[in-house]
Amino acid sequence: MKTLSRLLAAASPLFAASVFGQTIVATDNAGNSQYAPQPNNNWASINGGFGFNTWTSLADTSGGGTYMSGVGSDNRQVDGSYSFALYAGSGSYDISRPLASSMASGDFSILTRFDLSGSGPNLVNLRTGNNTATFGSGELLSFGIVGGNQLSYTDSTGFHLISSGEARGDVWDWNVDFDAAAGTYSLSVTNLGGGFSDLVTGNLEADNTTVGSFAVINSSTGNGQNLIFDQATFATIPEPSAVILGVSGLATLLLLRRRR
Repeated sequence: MKTLSRLLAAASPLFAASVFGQTIVATDNAGNSQYAPQPNNNWASINGGFGFNTWTSLADTSGGGTYMSGVGSDNRQVDGSYSFALYAGSGSYDISRPLASSMASGDFSILTRFDLSGSGPNLVNLRTGNNTATFGSGELLSFGIVGGNQLSYTDSTGFHLISSGEARGDVWDWNVDFDAAAGTYSLSVTNLGGGFSDLVTGNLEADNTTVGSFAVINSSTGNGQNLIFDQATFATIPEPSAVILGVSGLATLLLLRRRR
């Protein structure tokens, strides 16, 4: 797909963008002007970015809170100068972010850094709706670190380890292509420092539904136990028919160029 996109871009950049480019539905970044002045430890009270409703606290929180990692703080941001972060403190802390409009299918991406011991669930998840009772309410897929130092995910078939080896401290780029109506997904994860990437596919924990929010939880109690994240983005995925049209258009453009 990327090769075809590059070929189309060479033939007609505007055509390539319209056929292969995703449309961003919602995105946020701790470096956005809405959160100024940074570092802003009270970012959860602000509706930054676009396409999302306000951050919401979950009722199963038992300690901890929010802070902003980056310049003037701990310099552990995952992107730019600032990133969102949760500390667990004496218990755990979780927070959710509802979409302004639910999505039946699409793409979700986020950057994470697990600066924590790995005890308990330290996760990001996709959820139906935005039930504020617990982190797992309406969960469709979760990924991160649970009770150790290695990446993992949970889907309809249960808990699975990813053979990442030591995953704490590094920056991880996660991408989920989901079809909540059909109940399927593909999940890719890449170490931005190099050395490891993986792709898994499977079934979500429910089908015939929509994605309405994502949530983040840090359960590693104690001092200096932080889950840092940023660039949470939802986007649409081009329909297969558009890809077929794109390939056909590329063939036509290349034929015309050859005749010239």
